[in-house]
Amino acid sequence: MKSKDVAERNLSRVLVNLAVIIVFTVLMGTAIVYLYDVEPDVEAEMMQGYARQFATSATNAHWQWQAEGRPEMIMLVHYDSEGKEVGRRPVRMAHFGWPRVEPHSDSCLQLWEQLLNTSTRVEGFRVLGEYYASDNDGAGAPNARCRYRVSTGPYFDYSIYTGVVKQSGNGE
Repeated sequence: MKSKDVAERNLSRVLVNLAVIIVFTVLMGTAIVYLYDVEPDVEAEMMQGYARQFATSATNAHWQWQAEGRPEMIMLVHYDSEGKEVGRRPVRMAHFGWPRVEPHSDSCLQLWEQLLNTSTRVEGFRVLGEYYASDNDGAGAPNARCRYRVSTGPYFDYSIYTGVVKQSGNGE
């Protein structure tokens, strides 16, 4: 009789331990899923900020070009949030009033540095600038663009002929 009681107690101890392990595993799994879903997409937020800054700098360059009598090159001055000058970059301007981009990806990367006054490395990641030629076969306005991205995730496009910055995915 004693061996039966001992066996039942051992079985109940094993079942309680098993139940505790199952509950703990379910709670941990739920917490991980919740935290993963709640965590912001840092890359997307970072690229949204750069897209806004890029659009602002392109517009500033356009209006400076207008104000200076439409020269071939302007000196774009960059300021920090307190209004203190942090840099100057020469920017070649196209005849239609937006920063000039040659038809290759290196020119897109150069434009990034000119308009954002920063290198093409962001938070330890290399920024990829890709040139896309017009794909409308002359049926409408040219739509050549530079696409900027950090990895295969979020990106933004800069329209070379209109100065419009269009964000992908979460940024639209």
